[in-house]
Amino acid sequence: MLSAFPSSILACATCMADKGSLVGQAQGFAILFMLVLLAFMFACAAGIVITFVLRQRRHQRMHADTPAV
Repeated sequence: MLSAFPSSILACATCMADKGSLVGQAQGFAILFMLVLLAFMFACAAGIVITFVLRQRRHQRMHADTPAV
């Protein structure tokens, strides 16, 4: 049944968009936007991990000076 349809109907817009068309340009910018957003999220996650590491080190330094009971 699917073989009755032309191949252009089954192809996604990413594969079939013209380089100069507005749809193709919008798809390119959407991919760039997604990559920038993903990089921002990874940077936020790395910042949280670094903050936890720095807090743990500061906590260890503060409690290393106090004698054990």
